[in-house]
Amino acid sequence: MLNNTTENLRSFLEETEYCDCNHKDIQGVVDSFRKKYPDQKELAIALFYYVRDGFLYRVGHWNKKASETLLEKKGVCTSKSNLLVALLRAAGIPAGYGVMKVEGKEYFGKIVPSFLTSKIASKSTHIYTCVYLNNRWIKCDPSDDKKFSENTCYFNPQCNLVDWDGENDAMLNLKSDHILSDQSPLADIDDIIRKKPRSSAKLTVKAGNFYVEFLRENPVRITNLAQLESLFKKWLKKNHFFFHYFFFFCFFCWKTKNKL
Repeated sequence: MLNNTTENLRSFLEETEYCDCNHKDIQGVVDSFRKKYPDQKELAIALFYYVRDGFLYRVGHWNKKASETLLEKKGVCTSKSNLLVALLRAAGIPAGYGVMKVEGKEYFGKIVPSFLTSKIASKSTHIYTCVYLNNRWIKCDPSDDKKFSENTCYFNPQCNLVDWDGENDAMLNLKSDHILSDQSPLADIDDIIRKKPRSSAKLTVKAGNFYVEFLRENPVRITNLAQLESLFKKWLKKNHFFFHYFFFFCFFCWKTKNKL
């Protein structure tokens, strides 16, 4: 357990290479929020919802500074949590990270179709935010934006919308047996953010983000995963015609090769 002395908390207010909380754009956002929310807890809550819903969830592309995520308005769990940490630190609220090791093929739940499941690593890293309020650490996870959650949680409980009251932990609805380890609070995860993805993962990340985009837009309430895969293929053919054929040709070749 971390000894929460002033000395120990200081590292949870410092800037790092990727948590660039002193960046003028990060400071500008915090200054605008401070005018509306002078109370520290209310400010922390407002910044949580700003990140949760103002920045669309995506997969991959985690090698981002907080200021870059702020500019792009999108982010994987690592990027969104890093942005929230930077905003909180800019506001003078100690904040850090939680690092989970999870069963990669399981913790996403029923949402992932077979052509993507086969590409997910058996062990994955999930990052969330830790906030120091009222002399204690509280966990919160801004990963999934509201539209994405509401469009998927009815068939995938892991996507239940996360609301945070500034007093209690607010985490994704992950199954405990899918969590291999959980460390928090950590003051610096630059080594994790700096780690480069495999070059071979580019096509999977591209497909994954098209799929997340589709889930956010899909108006049809599905009853099974096969139906969802069929709808996605139609959506991809309509919205990204070239990639539809390119991706499924590559997937077919990979599947055939693995059967030999």
